[in-house]
Amino acid sequence: MTGDHTITLRSLETDSSPPSNDSFVFDGTHSDIARQLFIRHQANDTRDRIPLTFVPSALKTRLSTLNIDFDDLPGLVQRAVLWDTGFAIAPGNVPVQIWPVGGHTMANITVKMHEVDGVDCDFTNCSQPNNVTAYYTRSCTGYQMGNTSHCVADVFEDKGARGYLGNMWARGGDPDVVPEIVMRDHTWTEDIAEFGGNTTFSVYVVHTIPSLKEAPWSKCPKNGRYVTVSIPCVRRDHFTDAFMAANTTTPTGSAWVTTRLKDEFGRDESSGFVVIILVILTVVALVGAGWFGYRRRAEFLAKRSGGLQPEEVRPTIVTSPSVLHRSSISSPTYDSPGSSKTLKILLGSVHLQGKRIPYESLEFDRVLSKGASGEVWLCEYIGQKVAVKKLLQAKTQKAEEVQTFAEEIELSASLVHPNIIEFLGVVWNTLSNLAMVLEFLPTGNLQKRNEDEAVQGFARSHVGIVASKSFSDECPPRIHRISSACLSPDPQSRPTAQELVQELEGKDADSEEYEGGFI
Repeated sequence: MTGDHTITLRSLETDSSPPSNDSFVFDGTHSDIARQLFIRHQANDTRDRIPLTFVPSALKTRLSTLNIDFDDLPGLVQRAVLWDTGFAIAPGNVPVQIWPVGGHTMANITVKMHEVDGVDCDFTNCSQPNNVTAYYTRSCTGYQMGNTSHCVADVFEDKGARGYLGNMWARGGDPDVVPEIVMRDHTWTEDIAEFGGNTTFSVYVVHTIPSLKEAPWSKCPKNGRYVTVSIPCVRRDHFTDAFMAANTTTPTGSAWVTTRLKDEFGRDESSGFVVIILVILTVVALVGAGWFGYRRRAEFLAKRSGGLQPEEVRPTIVTSPSVLHRSSISSPTYDSPGSSKTLKILLGSVHLQGKRIPYESLEFDRVLSKGASGEVWLCEYIGQKVAVKKLLQAKTQKAEEVQTFAEEIELSASLVHPNIIEFLGVVWNTLSNLAMVLEFLPTGNLQKRNEDEAVQGFARSHVGIVASKSFSDECPPRIHRISSACLSPDPQSRPTAQELVQELEGKDADSEEYEGGFI
């Protein structure tokens, strides 16, 4: 960040009146994304709210003066105020600070075509439905792109950076598009003789459509669709604090956006006070009604029993932990030994250290398969498709089932082999909402398996893939048979722990004294 040096703060624009939309066109010649988002909001377009990993303090401060909570704003307005305050969104819904350079603002940090052409980059030309030609950069080094950029972006992690082949700069745009503010890291290594051979570049780029919908590098959008807008920025760690203080500004937002927020979503202090008073009065009324009902019932019981007087009847205070700490898990042992054992596995296992993934970073798409107690979902995590196995939320789970699932997660995390599906991480916000994230195999047969087998035997069936390749010729035949039985996709065919011990202690099945067993 800025260290001990001070970054110059740019004040709100003096004109608080909303700009006219009569001549406004979102076409890639500017970066007034906030204005386009408000226009689409007025047109009743919608998007889901953004589950940010955290709300930046600058944004909190800006909204708090209007008594607005960021989480209460509509999805499009959230994106508009984020951008206007100087933030884009990195993979995992992480807000990333942007600093305009050289007097630019968030509304005009786009790079002009003549600037890109001036550093000897070449272009891919694409036609659009409005007959206006759009352009992508086709051949351009990271140095060239950095020399044209009008913004600096804070450092963030993008695990899909090297596999991402999007465009670093684009000028075009659908006038009716709902733009995103997705920040991606374009990292690649290129053999360039004048730079001494292999050179690695890293350029941060703001993309206004999701990565999956963007045209590949050097290609035009299919079916004559509109080109997107892409805005390159330079990494913050390429500059000193002194350079940042002298050449960049920290956006605090446009006055017209603040006016729109205040008019449409703001709450004054008096309205908030009225709400508090109403809540207090409601609580008092409910308590009074409850006490009146209690007294009436006490009098009725006293008359019926002919014994205790009303003042002798005392309400019972329940202090059982199982009552005070209710959850969706119904086992009476869940609040003590059950949950502590599960948490010990999740937090104490060496195989799960550093493997916890924020729940909000997963985007759930659809169910791949469902069994008696669990289901497997197709999800997206930091730009890649993953399979997520979780317990059924419609079913009340017992503590033992959650603990068993945690043990399965630990086992999956401990198994590392080229032929075993890769364990990516574990997620939970409550123990009843525990899930594990696994590599997704789009060409595999996971979706074709029996539903119950696909969920209940998910990890075991993938372990079985390597069973035949994991034993040497010298391995006793009994071990082959035991492993096959343990990894059977049919739960009824798997041995119990007692049967397994008996077989391991018994004689080899190839001897004459071998007696069947479960193998």
